[in-house]
Amino acid sequence: MRVEIKFRPAEEGTVLPFNYNYDVYTQLLQKMAVVSPDIAREVEVSHVDRFTFSRIMVRKRELIPDRGIRVLSDDVSLYVSSSSNDIIRAVVEGFIDSPVLRIGNAAFIADDVKVLREPELGRKILFSTLSPVIVRTVKLSGDRMKIWDLYPDEEAFFDKLRKVMLMRYSAIMGSMPEEKEFSIDVVKFKPVRILVKDTYYRGSLMIFRYTGSEEIARFGYENGFGEKTRYGFGMVKVIDEGQGREARG
Repeated sequence: MRVEIKFRPAEEGTVLPFNYNYDVYTQLLQKMAVVSPDIAREVEVSHVDRFTFSRIMVRKRELIPDRGIRVLSDDVSLYVSSSSNDIIRAVVEGFIDSPVLRIGNAAFIADDVKVLREPELGRKILFSTLSPVIVRTVKLSGDRMKIWDLYPDEEAFFDKLRKVMLMRYSAIMGSMPEEKEFSIDVVKFKPVRILVKDTYYRGSLMIFRYTGSEEIARFGYENGFGEKTRYGFGMVKVIDEGQGREARG
């Protein structure tokens, strides 16, 4: 299930900080806890990421160096997605009961929540990211092991992405998908670096053609592609090439 939550800035001239992922993650947990402390606790302590969310979509804005994004539009949007309807319901009901989203010194009020129609997902899909995809590996640096974030132009990227998706699928769905094979062809990508709490993550905003397992395609659409999706990474939307436009959500 995927929802779009629209917020209005609490004040005119609100500035959204550049690195807001951790604030959004903690706020989503708090909203879940308002309705179901058990769900919030399960999501927080789980070793697998059970949901994902998009970047905050600001349609009209002004970039302020060293501060953030000045919101000039009347509202902003946040998409939240999970294969667990219970998680999404807890988020939605949490915002209904407690509609304020606080990010640093900025505050936003939830005005509208819309459940998005599920797109048809076949064996060949053109995806565009709504938040960067994170894929990580471990490299030996001197006599120490170092976590290394991979980009799509690196040879190990796809192999590690495939392993991550299969592990996450098995952990959340309780079994391996019937079809395990898939491939992606990256049309273009843009590297980004985002601070989450006290750690920087390198990820990729990209458009890619997906071919293969429909089960993994659906899982990735609902829960995000790659790693650290709970922190707002790996959300994708479908681009409808036949119509020459982007499908909503």
